[in-house]
Amino acid sequence: TPIIYYGDEIGMGDNIYLGDRNGVRTPMQWSSDRNGGFSRADPARLYAPTIMDPVYGYEAVNVEAQSRSLSSLLNATKRLIAVRKSALAFGRGSMTFVRPTNRTVLAYVRQHENQIILCVANLSRSAQATELDLSPWKERVPLEMLGRTKFPPIGELPYLITLSPYGFYWFELREQETLPHEAPHMLQEFITLVVPLGATWVTLERTRGIFERDVLPTFLSRTRWFPERSASAIVPSVTSAIPFSNSGDNRSWIAFFEARLKGELARFVLPMRIHWHRFDRERHDPRALAAVRQGAREGTLVDVATDKDFIAQLIQNLHEGITTEEGGARLEFLPTRAFAARTLPSVDIVRAVETEQSNSTSLVGSDYVVKIYRRLHAGINPEIEVGRFLTEQTNFASTPALLGSIELVEGERRSAIAIVHGFVSNQGDAWTFTSGYLDRFIEAQRLLPDGDATGETGDGVPYSLYMQQMGKRVAEMHMALASRDDLEAFRPEPVRPDTIRSWIDDIAARAENVLASLPRIHPPIRDTDRQLVAQAGALGPELRARLEQLMPETLDIDAIRHHGDFHLGQTLIVKDDIFVIDFEGEPRRSLAERRRKAPAARDVAGLLRSIDYAATAALERASEITPEDHGRLAVALEGWRERATASFVISYRETMTDTRLWPEDAAVAERLLNFFLLEKVLYEIEYELAHRPAWLRVPLTGLLRILNEGSEAPS
Repeated sequence: TPIIYYGDEIGMGDNIYLGDRNGVRTPMQWSSDRNGGFSRADPARLYAPTIMDPVYGYEAVNVEAQSRSLSSLLNATKRLIAVRKSALAFGRGSMTFVRPTNRTVLAYVRQHENQIILCVANLSRSAQATELDLSPWKERVPLEMLGRTKFPPIGELPYLITLSPYGFYWFELREQETLPHEAPHMLQEFITLVVPLGATWVTLERTRGIFERDVLPTFLSRTRWFPERSASAIVPSVTSAIPFSNSGDNRSWIAFFEARLKGELARFVLPMRIHWHRFDRERHDPRALAAVRQGAREGTLVDVATDKDFIAQLIQNLHEGITTEEGGARLEFLPTRAFAARTLPSVDIVRAVETEQSNSTSLVGSDYVVKIYRRLHAGINPEIEVGRFLTEQTNFASTPALLGSIELVEGERRSAIAIVHGFVSNQGDAWTFTSGYLDRFIEAQRLLPDGDATGETGDGVPYSLYMQQMGKRVAEMHMALASRDDLEAFRPEPVRPDTIRSWIDDIAARAENVLASLPRIHPPIRDTDRQLVAQAGALGPELRARLEQLMPETLDIDAIRHHGDFHLGQTLIVKDDIFVIDFEGEPRRSLAERRRKAPAARDVAGLLRSIDYAATAALERASEITPEDHGRLAVALEGWRERATASFVISYRETMTDTRLWPEDAAVAERLLNFFLLEKVLYEIEYELAHRPAWLRVPLTGLLRILNEGSEAPS
């Protein structure tokens, strides 16, 4: 149990001249007022004098000053106490010492039931490195408890840790949620494919059958982009393959295969190539599909979607605008005019974007961003269509320039394979930026006294400026998308009464299906969430009337091409500006639905829902450390949500000068926005029901808020 002596929590000094134990019994330094705020008496009448030296004296070190500084020793102590209170192992767990190789480092493990905490402290005044034998906890992941940062999993070798002078770590050793892709038992199941010289995967019937039955399902179950995780449930069929270049002895191929997902037949893209080096079972490449033998020659079949040589070939093909063909199907490389005219730089560094889920994205140096679409959708891809429009037909500069696209052509059918954008140097996406800001905001709310909590952190004003800039850029984007009446795909269309009725019908039908699904939730959810489910279900019979109340019978605005899946993660922070990215649209909708025109308010609603999600995610992170502060932090975050929403919407309205895109009547605009907020929140409920039932409370709370506001709207 740690012991804190009187005043240690604020860094008070001792008066060594008082002798015996009186040196640590000086008056407490509460403030910079008389006698440190301890007493109003004459200083000479104090039983013990206050500490008045310039380093530890009450004018420099006091509770009032430290309470106002988030980096103070007092607030650091509060954080330590909060973390200790969140883990029973600190006070009730057993203790096992770990003997490090470096004797200046102290390490021990506290364990209470299945909670295991590793404590490591550097007792030296200089930085130290040490190795710890953590083999009893092999495959657990150390989670640093103060910053909630994951460290590499524990393996068989000694665990290397470096510490700053007098530094320390508290690690919670957590079990891995899933086994790593490189699990040893998976390596033993790799198949060797025999490939005669000159053969292809389509012409080799026997080898293709082994590939489909034994190789591809196991590989797909380990990938991030394929939606099915069970290899036994994956039954793929390779339908065709097209060479990626017109020459070369060992070319890459784009293979296409089909698989059923929830009864629906879907087509996927798999760029492949044989690397002629022996398959390494000790250091497994997660991109490897199988070992390959061609006579005495040995190699490895690899998914090359993020491979440097493949990406370099893709960019060169695009720059030259070539076409490759096989079996009546062809790949067309379609550069924009600006890209075809520029000098092509060399490709030196290719980095895969690990956060990508449904596609494979690579950053190519500081020049390009290459995205491979893993799932094929026949039709015009909105990301390519809108990207070409904004790059070549408008002066909207707040989006990365489209450089070109690769498309599969099968007769009259076209499908997008890949897209290339110019790289924009940035500080990350707005979701990450907002999450970091909210973590600091919550820390301030938790540590500062209630009376001193102003509602914003020190960087609250800069964040508000970013939201204002976001509103400005989104308004400019909408005006750019509505700027060409001469192009049918982008011509603004007046919103007619029959269009309004179809919107109401579509959302009412979706709401009926969603609310009917809520009572059938399989995973257990919290009691408070069940209350939200019951409240939402009770609104079902009157939902259509609420929708009609929100949406006027006539609207004097136009429907336009818009982003379609707009949220914080679809914007980049570029110095003090905002760039909009990824016009692919909502992935669960068809291409026709993604290209459908709608009022600009639909994008505005998407951003506001994303702000709501950011606040909830921040509250969840904070509740893991200090659950007792949940109520107070929830109130503070609700205030932040309202301020962020207001900053964005006000800036958007001020910038929007095209009266065709936003209602001049503020009340009508509010009702229109609530209507599309309702559409978005129903889409979110569908997603959370299918993937994250624990997050249902976020869209359910939004649903109830919108409907309650709608009930008060004028008819």
